[in-house]
Amino acid sequence: MTRQQNNVLVVGSANMDLVMRVHEMPRPGETVLGTAFIRAHGGKGANQAVAAARLGAEVQFLGCLGEDAFGDALLQGMAVEGIQLNSVKRTADAPTGTAMILVNDQGENSIVVHSGANFELTPADIEANSTMFDAADIVLLQLETPLETVQRSLELAAACGCVSILDVGSDQALPEAVWSTASVISPNIHEAARLAALRPDNDKSPHDIAEMLYNQYGVTVVMKLGGEGSLYLGADGYQSAPAFSVKPVDTTAAGDAFTGALGVFWGTMEMTDVLRHANAAGALAVTREGAQPSLPTREALASFISSQSS
Repeated sequence: MTRQQNNVLVVGSANMDLVMRVHEMPRPGETVLGTAFIRAHGGKGANQAVAAARLGAEVQFLGCLGEDAFGDALLQGMAVEGIQLNSVKRTADAPTGTAMILVNDQGENSIVVHSGANFELTPADIEANSTMFDAADIVLLQLETPLETVQRSLELAAACGCVSILDVGSDQALPEAVWSTASVISPNIHEAARLAALRPDNDKSPHDIAEMLYNQYGVTVVMKLGGEGSLYLGADGYQSAPAFSVKPVDTTAAGDAFTGALGVFWGTMEMTDVLRHANAAGALAVTREGAQPSLPTREALASFISSQSS
């Protein structure tokens, strides 16, 4: 019998987002007036955990938070979503991760992250919680924790027979030995080109780059293409799905909404439908302000997809 959704383990980051709206991004040395300010729960790992939980999955989160008010608030927020948090690490050695985010009138963002406690999550912490991998169908990982922690998580996922999905959106240098261990990598077109050792101004199509990565490293590729939708290339061939047209308000968590949905629906329906659900989750996320506040529920996702099909 096909599952309706997967049990999802997220190993990754949690940040407090300090979000300022501006008409235009400031240039170097320029001061601009903000038009609005919000504090929102974020971090790629926590965002993906909340996205998966709202879409109906049983979700476990493994990360590290500071022993501070931001850490308390982030934990409380994830608990409200029904996420299992028994193994979350707290540390007095670093503050909870924090992101400073500027969002302009076009919904585009500029983000600076202080990783803080996220970089206190160690391979030893992963080993100590290895039983969490046994209970998971899907493991979602990002690059906002130490690379050795990501790699040990990928190794444990493989040993337990879990499908691991690695979001490669980061400016961390990413050795092939890390990302090629994943079952699935989920880059955008620029990140995919970097993994394929191509120049930024290369003339390869997204399909060509995905094919290079798959043929050379044997890793399944799901590429996020923004307004062009998304594509999949794996052992069973190539699939793609178009984007949904929406008016963007804030693009901060669009990729995390996509990845959360990808984990929830992976293997539960045809791949074109998985991509379509992930595209829809990303589209809905950009229509609301803030990271976790923008993430859709399963009911909202189904309603949106139905409205687009009619």
